[in-house]
Amino acid sequence: MRTRTRIVAYGAAAALTLGGIAAAVAGGLVGQVLAIAGITFGLGGALLLMFYEVGLSEERDLARRRRRRR
Repeated sequence: MRTRTRIVAYGAAAALTLGGIAAAVAGGLVGQVLAIAGITFGLGGALLLMFYEVGLSEERDLARRRRRRR
């Protein structure tokens, strides 16, 4: 994954999380719903991106080992 893509992806996850926190501070029923959704999607997205990064590193290691065998 390119560095710029990585920054945009993690930035979007952070923005969703911070937006959810801001909605929680605003209060009200709508604020609570937006807070739950924003924080859940933001942190969930960050977690999925981390899993994706781990998968990419494992694929790179596997490709490197295959090249060494040849």
